[in-house]
Amino acid sequence: MKSTPTPHVATGVTKEELQLTFGAGRMRYDVTVPAGTRCRKLDGGADPWVVCDLGFIEDKRSILYSDADIYGIRVPEDKITDIKPVAKRFG
Repeated sequence: MKSTPTPHVATGVTKEELQLTFGAGRMRYDVTVPAGTRCRKLDGGADPWVVCDLGFIEDKRSILYSDADIYGIRVPEDKITDIKPVAKRFG
C-alpha cells in the first residue's frame, strides 16, 4: 500500500543540471538531476523542495528509484525557478 503524499504548497523546476546526494544512513546516492526537472515545495520542513518527477532514473524497479520516491531528493531553493503556488484544497 502506498502512503499518502505529503501536501505541497508550490511547484517549480530546476534551473540547471544538478549533482545531488540523498539518502538515509549508510545508503547514500549521487544523482544528476537534469535542468527543468519538476519539483514541489512540501508543506513545512527546513529544506522543503524535493524532486517530484523521477523520470530521469532509468530503472523504475531499482533501490535508487524506491529510495528517491520514499525519502525524496532535496533541492536547494535557490536552484528552483518558475515557482507557482498551489491552490489549497478544503474538505
